[in-house]
Amino acid sequence: MRIGNGILPPEVLGDVFNNSLPDTPKVFSRKRLIELCLVCKDWRDAAHSDGRLWSGINLEFTSQTQVFSYRKVLAWLDRSRGRPKRLAVVAAGRTINCAETSLCSASNPALAQFLLQVPALDHLHLEFRTSRCFKNLCSLMKSLSEGHELAPRSLDSSSFPVNSLSLKVAYFTHDDRTNPKHIFNSLPGVSALQLNFPATNTGRSTAIFLPPIASLFSPSILQPITNLSIGCNWPFRDIAVLLNSCVNIEELAVDLRGFEDGVNLLPRKQVSLPKVRVLRLRGIIPLSLKSLDFLKLRAISEFDVQFGHRGMILQILEIYHTESWEKFLWRHAETLRILRIEDVKVPEEHLLSMIPTKLPMLEELHLNRVYFNADIFDYWTPTLPSEVEGSMWFPRLKTLEILHLHPEFDAKKILTFLRTRRSHHEENTRKEEQGVVRGVFRSPPDSMQRLVLTYERWVSQRMGKIQEYSREILELSAVLRRAGILVNMGPKYVGR
Repeated sequence: MRIGNGILPPEVLGDVFNNSLPDTPKVFSRKRLIELCLVCKDWRDAAHSDGRLWSGINLEFTSQTQVFSYRKVLAWLDRSRGRPKRLAVVAAGRTINCAETSLCSASNPALAQFLLQVPALDHLHLEFRTSRCFKNLCSLMKSLSEGHELAPRSLDSSSFPVNSLSLKVAYFTHDDRTNPKHIFNSLPGVSALQLNFPATNTGRSTAIFLPPIASLFSPSILQPITNLSIGCNWPFRDIAVLLNSCVNIEELAVDLRGFEDGVNLLPRKQVSLPKVRVLRLRGIIPLSLKSLDFLKLRAISEFDVQFGHRGMILQILEIYHTESWEKFLWRHAETLRILRIEDVKVPEEHLLSMIPTKLPMLEELHLNRVYFNADIFDYWTPTLPSEVEGSMWFPRLKTLEILHLHPEFDAKKILTFLRTRRSHHEENTRKEEQGVVRGVFRSPPDSMQRLVLTYERWVSQRMGKIQEYSREILELSAVLRRAGILVNMGPKYVGR
């Protein structure tokens, strides 16, 4: 590609293509990639030379007879060369009983043939209408491999070449509920597993069959897993049944999708997960915080919590009790290094319990769409911690990231809090009259390294304007930068 008298190198053009396409390998982004390749030969060659563009693809099947050229998909993935490959297979039939008929979209012969020849994958996403669809596809793969004298390969075999697996089932059927064996008796031998299961309450008149939780997976599937993600709005007592077999989990993510866990829906005893170091909770509401009492974890280093439904802000009312949350953080205060909280409005009554200061090992605090009174920084600034807590609040804090703040939030309180962590005074660094005034620090360097503040864009850019920061705030941020802290404050939008 020529620019003036020069030529843009293919590797640079490939970077441009890669940055212009979405990260997820959806169908529309793949079409855009094809359109780029059709512009001219130079563009096609530049795209072909960048393996990142071809490392993932999404395949969707709606019928058993759907035409599918698996050789072209193999050629697509082959262009990625040695890069980790990602594949998504969505076989969602139009009816819930599609698996019981010859119309099962997962029984597509070309799909089975493709999976018999697909190269080793870094991640595989499988999405089926029912669990029977998964079994239909496995049976077809076995039949084709025997008929063509190929090496035996199936999705229910531990030898299928994939590192990470995501499995989504839209419905369970009556057969699943009465099947005496495990619904999934075997899966590829992966260490990372993502599970998405049907909701217990969809608001529809269609009956939702839920099999006995213990019959879902053979223990041999769950025992080797070190990274597990579960998405369903089931009672925590049912999720606990699955977790009992996951003795080697190091990273656990649970999305309750806003399910309200009452006292009668909690497990009778604690679930012991001694190796878990990272815990991520999604779709949590205040009543579900009680489930933290039933997780017996030895040492958490990262705790990541998103409240309510994604995109909605959950308000913690005064009537809610946060003792379970506070006790959980207290139990892991000596090991917790990263804390993330998202999508919640915290009243003053619960502020010190939701964002406690007795976390001496905390290095990163991330608050995203967390609305709270900035006066808490006034409390932290003049209040001296006890000797047990250290010389200051969060003595090892390196990163403070507060995103999507309300436009009326006073950033001065945060900056003042950070400035007081290291005493200093201003003085003229030159003897001349036009000297330069700099901050001279009297105490050792603080652990703090990075501050990020962004404000919510309550109105569109057309209907609002950017409010400039006050001189006092700019001076405070300059002091922090001279202390070696990277300060990044985003624009502040206000109405006209």
